[in-house]
Amino acid sequence: MDDTSSMAAELTRPSTELCVFLHSRRGCAKGDQCRFSHLPCSEDGITRPRKARRQRMKERILQCFVGTDFDVMQVALQREAQRHPYARRVIQGYLNNASFIHFDKDDAGEFAVISV
Repeated sequence: MDDTSSMAAELTRPSTELCVFLHSRRGCAKGDQCRFSHLPCSEDGITRPRKARRQRMKERILQCFVGTDFDVMQVALQREAQRHPYARRVIQGYLNNASFIHFDKDDAGEFAVISV
């Protein structure tokens, strides 16, 4: 199974995993339609990985923003957030502060990454 088909399968499966967009400044664009959990959770006691691991994490996360399919991007970011709690904070930092990420609705009315 290739990476694209595994991501497509994940889009149809409900999840109890916390949405990475929920606590960002932008919030979750999907709202009630989001397949990820919007319930509150505590992230106390998150340890910071060593520098080399943080750098690899950031590179993988930035690669998730490449492309225009919002759903595929969200699943990829969720995967990274699952790998380490620190990754979730990095993702939320990018969502809150990155001026290079712009979300909007495309011609079909679906959310898409307009520019990266």
